[in-house]
Amino acid sequence: MSPHDNSAMQAAAPAVLDRDCPQCSAKHTDAISLSHGSQEWPMVRCNRCNFIYLTRAPRYEELSTNLAWEKTSIIEDERRLADRPVSKRFSKATRWRMKILPRRKMPELLLSENAPAGIVVDLGCGDGGMMNGLDEKFIPGGVEISAELAHRANENFKTRGGACLHAPSVTGLRQIEAGTVSAVTLRSYLEHELDPLGVLHEIKRVLKPDGIVLIKVPNYGSWNRMVTGRKWCGIRLPDHLNYFTPRSLKDMAKIAGFKTRHGLTWALPTSDNMWAVLRHA
Repeated sequence: MSPHDNSAMQAAAPAVLDRDCPQCSAKHTDAISLSHGSQEWPMVRCNRCNFIYLTRAPRYEELSTNLAWEKTSIIEDERRLADRPVSKRFSKATRWRMKILPRRKMPELLLSENAPAGIVVDLGCGDGGMMNGLDEKFIPGGVEISAELAHRANENFKTRGGACLHAPSVTGLRQIEAGTVSAVTLRSYLEHELDPLGVLHEIKRVLKPDGIVLIKVPNYGSWNRMVTGRKWCGIRLPDHLNYFTPRSLKDMAKIAGFKTRHGLTWALPTSDNMWAVLRHA
């Protein structure tokens, strides 16, 4: 399949629904259309709260099977290679640079941000690999919508007394007792979520009073996005449903009852990604 041909993906994704603004529920018919979207997956800016989102999205059941991350990521990688052949190949050829400026890792951030001992729930945990190296004071847990990845994560977490729930995040979080979770991690997850505000509300409910939330999302406010437009690496259709700036992430977190802090270099416009830590307001 050509990386520019979405016909196979469309055929595999009949279960699609329309979305109003996921932050303020304003009707998308009144929103400002953005050129970064497509006819199949329109992208808009809410006239009421300025949140940027896709007005159409695959249903949860499609994300569990036909549009599971491990399948769509291959298609997306091919598209990026075709759209940005030089920069994509350069990025792959210079992976050594990560040793000079290593990526932040959730297990290390949990310690540096003084998360209390106990259960750590990783939303959209994939196969659970991101929790490898978790300090002994933590018990790994997760919620994953892909059936295959959830099974692999559960086998991984069982060795440490934890478990992974196969479910949409809101459904999975509702199975957890209130005030029992030490930390929730959302690494490259919230941009995929159909109901991001609903997820944050449920996180608020299950989180201990001194618990923390660690978030990593693409930074729609980055300079690179402004230059590259539709070819920006943070735009993935239909995988990425929500497009956050530092301001809009803080706004949504506040609605859910959190205060937000960015580290000194966590939300720079020079970076395509941003990090944030949330605590009870």
